[in-house]
Amino acid sequence: FEERVSDMHDELSYLLLEGIISERGDNDVLSSDDAKEDENGLDGGGNDTELGLLYRMKLRYFLSWPNAKIRSHRFLSSLPSSFLREHSLLLGRLGQHEDALRILYCDLQSLELALEYCDDRYAREQLRLDQEVRSQRINNSPMRSPYRGEAMDRNGNARRKQRDCAYLPLVRVALESDPDSDRGTAAAIQVLALRSGFIDRSAALRLLPQNVPVSAVARPFLIPALVDCESQVRRLTITSELLRAKYVELKRALTDAQIKSQSSLKAVPALRSLNLGEVIQSSKPFKARPTHSASSTFPDVTIQKHFFRRFLVIQAKVTNSAVSLDGRTLGDVAFVVAESSDEAILPSSQVPLKALPPKSTGSAWCVLAASPQRLDGTAILTCELRYTVLAVDTNTGAPLSFGGASVSTGLGRTYVEELQDIEVRHAEFEM
Repeated sequence: FEERVSDMHDELSYLLLEGIISERGDNDVLSSDDAKEDENGLDGGGNDTELGLLYRMKLRYFLSWPNAKIRSHRFLSSLPSSFLREHSLLLGRLGQHEDALRILYCDLQSLELALEYCDDRYAREQLRLDQEVRSQRINNSPMRSPYRGEAMDRNGNARRKQRDCAYLPLVRVALESDPDSDRGTAAAIQVLALRSGFIDRSAALRLLPQNVPVSAVARPFLIPALVDCESQVRRLTITSELLRAKYVELKRALTDAQIKSQSSLKAVPALRSLNLGEVIQSSKPFKARPTHSASSTFPDVTIQKHFFRRFLVIQAKVTNSAVSLDGRTLGDVAFVVAESSDEAILPSSQVPLKALPPKSTGSAWCVLAASPQRLDGTAILTCELRYTVLAVDTNTGAPLSFGGASVSTGLGRTYVEELQDIEVRHAEFEM
């Protein structure tokens, strides 16, 4: 199929070329008029008829089409030497960008055409990059650079190298190929000034001759580039703050939803999956007290026991109300049964609170597997409350983390508070 498409595209290219030649009687000699653009912006079109100009425009459009499957080497060997723009387009398809720009800048003596060539190349590269990044995100594939051999940064942006800058070849051509070195340097500086937002600035400056005075590039390039960079820093700073505020807002909404989903026994998804059965009875809530002197960050904790035929579920209602916390969020709040005095009641699983904002109340759960028939007398449960005081952003007051990874990343201090023992009796598993 690819061969058939290439054959068809080659045939179309040759037909358009034949139409141009037949309309102008081309003798393959580049006259002085051929090196100039006509009123339609077509160089080499001075001898073309109206139909010939139409053929030429269609040929150039086809050669510049990224999806064209033309055999560029073969067509280039058949192209008359006076077809300079067509030569540059074919050289560009072959990746010989400096040779293509040398035709536009030196032979046609048009910096405007050379810049237009670079602009088209830059637009195609950006489109290709955007499409590949979008495709990777849709397919959830690992983020890699569409540019071979390049890495991606943590934001999914390609680290661009010199060879990827569409405008650097033009700077090199102007400096190396112009017989008038002063004019070539001036043209290179003009390229820097006109495309300062898209060119690799540091690489372009390194290409300039060492004898070029700073004053020659200060006004047209350095000062505007500095102003643009400062403006970009301000824009990115504002954007970052807005995105951070939106992130904090969404995380708080998610935290509120998680707290609500863990507020009652029947609402907790992790407990529903255990098939606990029907509740036999629930004890009266009582306030948990620390075994030793509590830390200044210790929250209010209320305990309630829920008895099932084969399970004991302990609900710890935690209120983030400590004055010393100064409005800081608690993360990874977990009620833990560290030890049981009787093997008839053993810890099974926990459902911690990922985050508990200031003045909020949420429930942490602990599930114990129970065998009431094997329980003699009273079982003593040694309990702990574990939580992390999350660090906050000094500018916004928002948590730097919302739990989960706070301990491993060092974004807060973790506390383990020993609570008074809880007693469990055999009779409590009966109505």
